[in-house]
Amino acid sequence: MSAKNRYLELALEISSCSEVSKALSTAAHPCNKVVDWQAKQWSEGKFELQGSKMHRPEAWTGDLSSAPIMFLSSNPSFDKGENFPSWDSSKWREEEVSDFGANRFSYDLSRPYGATEAREIQEKDRTVGLDGQLSKRVSHWQWVRQFAAFVLGKNIDETSAITDYVMTELVHCKSPHEQGVVQALGKCRAMWLTKIFSLSPARLIFITGVKAGTDFAKLYESEIPSDWGSWAKSASGKGNGKWPRTAAELDLLIGSGLWNLEEQKRNSIEIEIAGVKRLAVYVARPGGGGLCAPWKYPNLIDPKLVNYWREKAGIRSKNN
Repeated sequence: MSAKNRYLELALEISSCSEVSKALSTAAHPCNKVVDWQAKQWSEGKFELQGSKMHRPEAWTGDLSSAPIMFLSSNPSFDKGENFPSWDSSKWREEEVSDFGANRFSYDLSRPYGATEAREIQEKDRTVGLDGQLSKRVSHWQWVRQFAAFVLGKNIDETSAITDYVMTELVHCKSPHEQGVVQALGKCRAMWLTKIFSLSPARLIFITGVKAGTDFAKLYESEIPSDWGSWAKSASGKGNGKWPRTAAELDLLIGSGLWNLEEQKRNSIEIEIAGVKRLAVYVARPGGGGLCAPWKYPNLIDPKLVNYWREKAGIRSKNN
């Protein structure tokens, strides 16, 4: 099997996850809550999965085969108006489902599905709707692109969602505000995360937000120290580290000597994932546990830490 076919095959496999139909019919299934939420958006009565407009699970977004940076979040959000692969085979052939999953971003605006990469920043990060029109810019994607630009030392308009980074999730079924994620995390992660990592060359992994951080720390419990990440309310377990939640807290931590390079570096840990040593970095995400825009708060992330990230990932900034 060619390398290209391996990515297309995995994208189709995730998008066609057999657990979706099981979750719909079994209330005790760990994925029931996230799957049932979306099913109710399409039908208030008895719901049949096959042939429906319900969105399939989302494999990943970006070029998994080459991107040096991965952003790992909890689960994808949901837009009913997007022309997203559904379970209606009369509208979505398998070739299109796998192409969407593996090659979602594209400069080709004639394609009737996917997401926009473009030369102008205002045209990036939009989805193609069922009516053929482009959506507003997806806010999470905008943040990821800006963060990737910051790490790479590029201008944001020069940063590509095709070649520079890839986004994926611990739970692949779609819901807003992480509905059903806690229940589905263990099942979905066990099925797909290692398979995704096995095809990714990325050695710099940003785990974004509390839910993703919590579950990632459980998955790699023996490798992740207790002060990696910041979400715990007690002195036991994981997530007992620091992450400034407000500008005032950032200033206080800096003034107390508690947010220096050494402290910041505690949120970066090198571990082996799918046979490859990778740097797993906990960061806050918008609405998810603290300040998340180092381009607005220059003291949030030390430039020496960014250089450390680049060195571990084998990335050269534009200015190097």
